[in-house]
Amino acid sequence: MDFKFDKNTSEFMNILARNALTQNVRVFFVGGAVRDCYLGVPIKDIDFLIQGSAISFISSLSEYFEILSVHEDFATVKVLYNGVSFDIASTRIESYPYSGCLPVVEKIGVSIYDDVKRRDFTVNSLYVEFFIKNNNLNYKVIDLTKGIKDINSKTLRVLHDRSYIDDPTRILRGLGLKYRFGFTFSPEDEILINNYLSYSNKENFSFARAYSVLEKTFLHNNIDEIFKEFIEKKYYKIFISNDLDIDFSFVQKIIELFSLNIEEKCDFYVNIIKNFNIVKVKLKSSLDIVKFFSKYSNGYLAYYYYKTLDEQVCFYNNIKELKLFICGNDLISLGYPQGRLIGKILGELFEQKSLNLSNFKTKDDELIWVKKNFPLF
Repeated sequence: MDFKFDKNTSEFMNILARNALTQNVRVFFVGGAVRDCYLGVPIKDIDFLIQGSAISFISSLSEYFEILSVHEDFATVKVLYNGVSFDIASTRIESYPYSGCLPVVEKIGVSIYDDVKRRDFTVNSLYVEFFIKNNNLNYKVIDLTKGIKDINSKTLRVLHDRSYIDDPTRILRGLGLKYRFGFTFSPEDEILINNYLSYSNKENFSFARAYSVLEKTFLHNNIDEIFKEFIEKKYYKIFISNDLDIDFSFVQKIIELFSLNIEEKCDFYVNIIKNFNIVKVKLKSSLDIVKFFSKYSNGYLAYYYYKTLDEQVCFYNNIKELKLFICGNDLISLGYPQGRLIGKILGELFEQKSLNLSNFKTKDDELIWVKKNFPLF
């Protein structure tokens, strides 16, 4: 495997490798970056790994980097080099006291044979050690889990039978890999997933972390297909115990009605999974409708309509870009006194324009209406 990186990353890796040699530690990059190299797709992020304490190692290199953040609990550090940030982790052993909770770090500085046990899928469990040899950067691929074989066969396979129980977000990450790269869960994994989905205990479950992973999974060009599979295979059981009955045709009609983009669809779909109640509001005027609904995102408004069927939000969707040609200064220049009357005129004009847009195509149309309905004496 021929690994190629941009100049900045190569320089960064050279600094790590040269200092690792003098300090007698091993440095790697691991996970998705290695997988993507084998798949021949551009690398987005590189996860660097120190067999030892990343915090101690990077602290000794402060002359080269600006340390942006240190996370003692997980023994990780983020640095800035030439304007680019890099994340460096320590090899570690993790455990999950409860299903779906945040992992607890039990020990750092372990061998990669122990570190690999915390990984999600075999395809994300490849290590590449990089080191200096003959004054050049060299690489050694270490495959402890037959990850290369599973990359070639596009198979998603966890490393142990409790993997989905420990961290059910692995189901979501697997779903994301399916639609990004065409991976499929192994038959054994399908059984393990279904076993987890029948598991109802959500005590100590980290919902915030799980919803964060769900959003990343949905943010894809195939978001509609991902959502449909998420519902049909009942992956929502990660979050809730009851069944969801989704009318996909109705959902698509709402998406078209509100012209949702990918990010807004994600917001809409996640809210459907959360399934929180919404109280239907009663608003008196067009201006009140605009003031109320303008506070919310398009994805949230779609969910509001999904739950309430309130036509007010559809009306808002049609008039939300509506503007008056005239303003208060125009009315003052005509002789109208400053004060509440100005607000009353503009409010009623907005109401009329929202209901009869074709009657107010120009500024003169608005002024004629004002003079007719609020004559000056």
